[in-house]
Formats: sequence, C-alpha cells, structure tokens
Amino acid sequence: MSSNDSAIGTALDRDTVRSTSRLLIGALAVVGVLAVVTLLPGVDRLVPFAPVTFAAVATAVVALAVAGILLYAAPKFALLTRLALGEANAEGDARPDRIVENAGGVVHWLVVFGAVLVAYRGLAGVAVPVLNGAAWAYDAAFLFVALVPVVFLVARLTVTVDPLAELVADRVAGDDGAADDDADDDTAADGSVSESDETTASETDDG
Repeated sequence: MSSNDSAIGTALDRDTVRSTSRLLIGALAVVGVLAVVTLLPGVDRLVPFAPVTFAAVATAVVALAVAGILLYAAPKFALLTRLALGEANAEGDARPDRIVENAGGVVHWLVVFGAVLVAYRGLAGVAVPVLNGAAWAYDAAFLFVALVPVVFLVARLTVTVDPLAELVADRVAGDDGAADDDADDDTAADGSVSESDETTASETDDG
C-alpha cells in the first residue's frame, strides 16, 4: 500500500469514527434530557383529552429520536467493523473478504434491531393506553417489523460459518498441512529419482 493510500485510509477511519461518535453522543444527550424532563413536576399528569401522561409522550419522542439516530448510524457501524477487520494482521495477512463483509452486515442488522427495540419500548407508554383493548396489535406490528432485521441477521450469520471455519482451519492446521504436503512432494520426488536410477542401471547391465 502506498503512503497516499495509507493517508486516505487513515482519514476515512478518523472521519467515520468522528461522525459515529457524534451520533452516539447525541443519542446519549437526548436520553439525558429525557431523564431531566421526567423530574419536572407534573409530568406524570395525563395529557388533556388523552389517556397518556406527559412523561409517556416525552419518552415516545425521545425513543423515536434515538431509534432514528441508530438507524442512521447503522451503516457507519458496519463500515467501522469492515475497516477494523479488513486491516492486515501482524503477519501482514488480510482476513478473507467474505468474513469482513458478513461481519459488517451482522453489526448493521444488530444496530437496526436495537433501534426497533428502542422504538417498541419507548412508544409503548403512548400506544398501549390509546389502543386500549387492541394493545395486541401494537405488539404484532412491532413483531413483524423486528422480524426483518432478525431474518437478515440470521442469513448473515449462516453464510459466515463456512469462511470462518476455513479461516480457523488455516490458522490452526495450516502449517502442519503445508509441512505434510512438502513431505509428500519430497517422497514422490525421491521415488521418481530411485526409479530413474534403477532404469539407468538396468540399461547399463543389458549393454
């Protein structure tokens, strides 16, 4: 890798880390503001003409904001994972591309799944009292939504098994396998030389 490519990679890493950190800090700040708001007097009162409290409304708004931040940050987390795993190890060997790509996909869908859970928990305080007897519809809706990242997550994990097993086999038994192959090649070569010598000696005797 040239110095220019290395500089570009370092800048990309720094920009990605900075933007991702900004999103996480923003999410934590929003949660902190919610914690302060819930301490205000009267937030546990019902909203006029509605069966929900002011605290539940504030929690729902914050949950939507945090879920949106997580959804926006999911590709950035995936990129950071690929950059981290794609770097060369101490021996200078890069990890297989399939493992790196699938690991980034796993992180992406884990973050998306977390965003769905945050939205589900945060909106429950508003949706369940409003739906009243039909609260099961709220759970069913989020169940179907949550199944999407779960399906993609399982798919990513499934296709990672084989390349990961190959990587482990190469790391654990790679040297022994290479030594055995070299020994087999040497044995075959010795056998060929012996057969050649015997043929030459036979021809000499006949002469």
